[in-house]
Amino acid sequence: MDCQMVAITGTGSEDAGGQQETAIVMGPKFLEKCYKESPAEDLTLAKLLVRPGNQFMDDPVMKDEALLTAANYGSVKKVFVVAKAAHGSSTSTEEVQRWIEATNPGTEVQEMAGADHAVMNSKPRELCDVLVGIASRYD
Repeated sequence: MDCQMVAITGTGSEDAGGQQETAIVMGPKFLEKCYKESPAEDLTLAKLLVRPGNQFMDDPVMKDEALLTAANYGSVKKVFVVAKAAHGSSTSTEEVQRWIEATNPGTEVQEMAGADHAVMNSKPRELCDVLVGIASRYD
């Protein structure tokens, strides 16, 4: 796609090994894919608000296998809302969501059919219903 990796500059921008850290900048074509079920004005706003985002892949906390276990991190109830692509098509954003789900122990999954990456824009009422249901189960 049209995403770019950029160097993070400034104080403390090197990882523990002294390597320059990088961030990702989402390109307009990638955002169009993520927001294809959302109103056009939300896509326009997303394009205007793009900022570099750190992936945290080299963060020591993320690599601490003793910390991220079902007994520790998994002890907190979590619900992950997966945005399923419209018309049964698979998208890379759904694949990334499934990967996130698989790497987070103890996570309940709720699916939102016909939603895009910005569920709060593409399916706001349905998302509200899902969140109310989750809140009622975990009060």
